[in-house]
Amino acid sequence: MSSSDPARHEVSSFADVVAPADDYRAGRPIVVNVVADTDTGRRIIDFMSGLAYGTGGTLEKAAEQLYLLTPPIAE
Repeated sequence: MSSSDPARHEVSSFADVVAPADDYRAGRPIVVNVVADTDTGRRIIDFMSGLAYGTGGTLEKAAEQLYLLTPPIAE
């Protein structure tokens, strides 16, 4: 897998955001499948959105509960 291939993560709790955030900060695009209740899912997406915004990356909704985060160096 090259560094431009998205890392795939399934996130079911707010504690699970560390691994995808670390991959993103390392410059890899990530695909996040959010499998959490509505409130927790909203917190997870808020966190990922802030991570993308704060680093100049992007967050796109790819499908229901599936999001693509792209760091600025991978665009």
